[in-house]
Amino acid sequence: MTPKIMAVDDDPSVLIYLTQIMQAEGYAIQTESDGQAALVSMAELIPDLVILDVDMPDLDGLALLAAMREIEALKKVPVIFLTVKDAREDESRGLKAGVVDYISKEVLAPERVDILKFRLRNFFATQENERLRGILATIVAANHEINNPMMVVLGGAELLRLKGSVDHNADALEAVERIVEASHRIKEVMERTATLTRFEIKSYLHGIEMLDLGKSLPSDSDDGFGSL
Repeated sequence: MTPKIMAVDDDPSVLIYLTQIMQAEGYAIQTESDGQAALVSMAELIPDLVILDVDMPDLDGLALLAAMREIEALKKVPVIFLTVKDAREDESRGLKAGVVDYISKEVLAPERVDILKFRLRNFFATQENERLRGILATIVAANHEINNPMMVVLGGAELLRLKGSVDHNADALEAVERIVEASHRIKEVMERTATLTRFEIKSYLHGIEMLDLGKSLPSDSDDGFGSL
């Protein structure tokens, strides 16, 4: 997904320049020059990042940040302060208020704009890594939750088959065989997800992407169900 950025600054030239930079970097950007209007737009957009000028009339950066934290949908939206100020006291106030970075407007100079680009790329890369770690942790937890009921299903089906309990009924025998086969297929998928160390994506239906679980499994991997 394309990251959505909201830039808020009372200087139109800054917003124009930021728009050019962000679009060239492949980000979707929306701008506002007024704090109150920005608050309304943010609630509709729910940006992935807000680049916020500290010194603005009526509603300055710190006040706007405080107002954002009062809105449930905006409480966790990350904010970078962009300001002409370079005082340590101002930086400390911003960081204590919960901003993720504090950048001087000096980075908007053509010879220094690469600094801003790098810090944005680094920010979004860190965010993506955190998201993927959360997904991997969820997959591991799901595997543990699925494992026990799968043991019951597979063990019960195997027991019926081994004891010949369904041999007298062809339909029942076929159903048990299908349960065993499907259970083993589920087990294989669980094994693949349990050994994921990185995400490899492939296209699915209608442009939807999904994890590529088609990799070969290690030959000595435990089936996770124990002996039946």
